[in-house]
Amino acid sequence: MMTDDDRAWAGAAILAGGVVTLSAATWAGAAGGALATGEDVAPASPLTVYRMVSDWATVWPQSQTASLVGATVADLAVVVFLVWGLRWAFKWFRNPSSLATLHQVRELTPKHAARTATRLRASLKGAKASQLPARDRGVLLGDHLPSGIELRGSDEDTYIAIMAPRAGKSTSLAIPVAEEAPGALLMTSNKADVYAATRGSRARAGQTFLFDTQGVAQAERDMWVDLVAQAETLEGAERLASHFVTQITSEQADPFWSQAAGDLLTGLFRAAWWEGTTVREVMAWLADPKEKAPLRVLYQHEPVLAEQVDSSINIAEETQSGIYQNARTAMSALRDEKVLAWVTPDKHRARFDPEAFATSTDTLYLLSKKGGPSSALVAAVADAVFTAATEAGERHGGRLPEPMRAVLDEAANICRIADLPDLYSHLGSRGITPFTILQSYRQGVRAWGEVGMDAMWSAATRKVIGVGMDDAKFAQDISSLTGAHYIERGSYSKSKDGSSRSWSEQREQVLDPAEIRAMRKGTALLMSTGMPVAQISLRPWYAEEAMAHIGPQMREEEAAITKRAVAAYEQRKAARNGR
Repeated sequence: MMTDDDRAWAGAAILAGGVVTLSAATWAGAAGGALATGEDVAPASPLTVYRMVSDWATVWPQSQTASLVGATVADLAVVVFLVWGLRWAFKWFRNPSSLATLHQVRELTPKHAARTATRLRASLKGAKASQLPARDRGVLLGDHLPSGIELRGSDEDTYIAIMAPRAGKSTSLAIPVAEEAPGALLMTSNKADVYAATRGSRARAGQTFLFDTQGVAQAERDMWVDLVAQAETLEGAERLASHFVTQITSEQADPFWSQAAGDLLTGLFRAAWWEGTTVREVMAWLADPKEKAPLRVLYQHEPVLAEQVDSSINIAEETQSGIYQNARTAMSALRDEKVLAWVTPDKHRARFDPEAFATSTDTLYLLSKKGGPSSALVAAVADAVFTAATEAGERHGGRLPEPMRAVLDEAANICRIADLPDLYSHLGSRGITPFTILQSYRQGVRAWGEVGMDAMWSAATRKVIGVGMDDAKFAQDISSLTGAHYIERGSYSKSKDGSSRSWSEQREQVLDPAEIRAMRKGTALLMSTGMPVAQISLRPWYAEEAMAHIGPQMREEEAAITKRAVAAYEQRKAARNGR
């Protein structure tokens, strides 16, 4: 903390430096003018400067005009340079709001971001960082305030954004991040807007796949996913089962039932894989607890697993019935034949291959209207892509040659991968860039629990906190992390002996919770590992010249979705009338 004496000495030093600099510039300019006219140059000394101030004609008797012009030009040049230097210093090292200065977040500025991109992406090896297009420099975050300089994270970072509804999650985050994806893109959403906005340009980059069991985009099914293929290993079967069991797990319920249902589903998925059959067969086995075929398959190939499954279901009939009923509830989304068709073989449609997708420039849209059983399928497919991408990265020396971005919009509702917090600790280093978008911190807590959400929050290297945070506790936590600063307050007192004024410095939070909640729309706080909290201005796609093509293609796709929705409604209406 600077005292009044410190400020006085600093001011004196700056003033002295300015006087010396201008004096030297005046002499140099005058000397240059004198040399131009072929006259002698007065020696450079403090005495000469003093004489120039008191009697210019005596110092430069033969070149008064030339020396005066030279001195004026030199002084103007110095003043311009000093003003430019002060503006540059203020831009990089000063922030009136006491949040992060541009210098403190310099790793995210264009020059540094470009250098990081050339290191991470195989296609940019040897490219000059200064010549990289903006979209190749990394993940767009926004513009630093107040400097207005663009900030981008890298494709080895992991991201979480928390923003209230209608705060720009899609327009400023999901769509720009997806639009600029350099490699494969995985995108989840409960609305068709991000699909409509990006499908056209992503179709030009590669093939687009749509997994939409609930008809969000009203598109005809043109693919299927082999769920049973994920059970190739015991770990894969356990992960597959966990996505379904998550739907019936709650903190209040007895964990016995969900754990037992998970063990049963793990065994059934493994049996289906050994038999080379489909998830339809798994549903048939679930319908009949007396069916012993899956156990016979497991005893033949995996006796230890078979014994575990057998012991967990060979119990009292009431308990066995409860375990099977919980497993059937977890898999309830697949009771619908239309949904089941998405995950069973179809010779007339393409099979989605997660391994080929991971190293491509293709796009996979996972759409679901809401949470519940149907969201388990979204989580299962997304997890299959993560697993395939991780293995592909290992085959390429540890990370994917071109990063794969995963924009998980509404992840807490429609993509509840149980161990997503654990995945956050290593996905970035493998060339997989997760960008999870939530409406509130508590929404994440409901999905992954306090410990899980805290772990994911801590593992995310870039965090964006948008406007409309009505959670007082969360706003208080963010306020604490913004830190404190010292402000000078004056006080005035008056008595019969006279009046006096005193000044004192007080420590206050940079932003209090109310200020965080009331941030201006279009702005956000950026928390980056190893950096102070910064404020940024968000960059919606419709304000970007490079994304001007999104508007027309979005309107065209939305018109097509509307047309398909109307046709589907008319078809259902005709069917009802024909009964």
